[in-house]
Amino acid sequence: MNTDYNLYRIFLYLFEEKSISKTAQKLYVSQPAISYSLKELETQLGYTLFYRNSKGIEPTLEAKELYSYVSTAFNILNDAEEHIKNLNNLSIGCIRIGTPSYIGRFYLSNFIAEFRKIYPGIRFEIVCKSTADMVEMLETRKLDIIVDTLPINTKKEVKKVTLTKLQNCFAYNKKLMKDVKLNKVEDLKNYPLLLPSATTSIRLKLNEYLESQNTKLEPIVESWTNEIMMEMVRDGVGVGYFVKNVIDNQIDKDDFEVVTFGDTLPAVDVCCVYVDDFLTTATKKFVELLTNKVGE
Repeated sequence: MNTDYNLYRIFLYLFEEKSISKTAQKLYVSQPAISYSLKELETQLGYTLFYRNSKGIEPTLEAKELYSYVSTAFNILNDAEEHIKNLNNLSIGCIRIGTPSYIGRFYLSNFIAEFRKIYPGIRFEIVCKSTADMVEMLETRKLDIIVDTLPINTKKEVKKVTLTKLQNCFAYNKKLMKDVKLNKVEDLKNYPLLLPSATTSIRLKLNEYLESQNTKLEPIVESWTNEIMMEMVRDGVGVGYFVKNVIDNQIDKDDFEVVTFGDTLPAVDVCCVYVDDFLTTATKKFVELLTNKVGE
C-alpha cells in the first residue's frame, strides 16, 4: 500500500474546519491544491468523503468513520515525536489532562505548580468535558490522563489509581435564605434544590444514598458545571449539592451554610486514569507526582 500521509493530513484539516478555503489558509497552500488532494484521496479510497453545501463542506458517513482512525494515527505519531524529544531532559513537552473544572481548580492546580517548578519547560492542556467525552479522547490519544470521580468506564484496558476521597455537602447562602432549617435529609424537600446532572457519578451516589433514606428529591435546576450551580446558590436561588472543597475554596465561603448531616452524605473517590502504553516521559513523571502524594 502506497500511503501519502500528506493527503490524510489535509483530510484531517478539512474534516475539522469544514471548509476548503480555511484548510488552504491553515496549510498555506492554494484552494485548488486542496481540492486536488481531496479528489486524489477519494479516488484511492473509492468513496466520496465530503458534500458541498452553502456553508462549506459536510463529511459523509465514510469520512466520519475514516476520521476516527486517521486522527488516532496522527495523535500516535505526535506522541511518538513528543516522547523522543522528552527522553533526555524533559525540557519541552505537553501534558493533556481531562478533568472537571472544580477538581482542576482546587485539587490539580497545586500539583501542576509543583511539577512546573521541577520541569518549567513542560506545558499543560486542561480539557473540561463530560466523563464520557474525556474517555473517548483518552482512548484516541487526545488526552494523556483523566482525573475525575469514579465510576469511569472505558473500552480499553486502563490503570486507575485512587488519589483522594472527597466529602459532599449541601450548601446555601445563609444571608439570602435565612429561614432554612435542615436537620434531616427529608427537610430538603421543603426548599428549591440545585443538583448535578442525573448521569454524573456524584448524583448517582447521592440518589443511592437518598433511596437508603427513603427520600426522593426533585431539583429545580440540574447542571453539568459546578460554576453555574455555585452562582445560583450565591444568588439565593436554592440549596446546592457540592463537593465540600468547592465551598471551602470560595472567597466568600463565610456566606454559605454547609450541611453534611453528620458526614453521612456519600463521599467520592478522585481517580487518575490512563493507558500505560500511551504515556510520554513527562506524563509518567506527573503521574508519579500524583500517586506519590496519595495518603498524605
